[in-house]
Amino acid sequence: MNAARREERPVATETGVVKADLLAPMEVQIERCREYLRRELAAHLAAGYPVYSGGTGPEAGMLIVRMPDGRRYEFRVQEDGTDEIVRELPR
Repeated sequence: MNAARREERPVATETGVVKADLLAPMEVQIERCREYLRRELAAHLAAGYPVYSGGTGPEAGMLIVRMPDGRRYEFRVQEDGTDEIVRELPR
C-alpha cells in the first residue's frame, strides 16, 4: 500500500468514531489522536461544560477543572463524592 493511500484513510468521522489507520507511522497516529482530542475538548467547552483532567508538568498529581470561560481550578474529591476547590490556577 502506498503512502498516498494511507493518508486518505480517515481517523475520525463526523460522529466522533475513531478509525485506526494501523499502517500510518505511530507519530502520525498520535498526532491525529491529539488533534481529535483538541477538537472534542474545544466543542465540550463551547457547549458550556467544564473539562476535568489530571495535571501535567508542574501541575502533575493535581486534579484540575477547566471552566468554559477559561478559569482553571485545582480541586479534590471529598469522601461524599463532591468536589472541593483548592485554589484557582493561572489561565
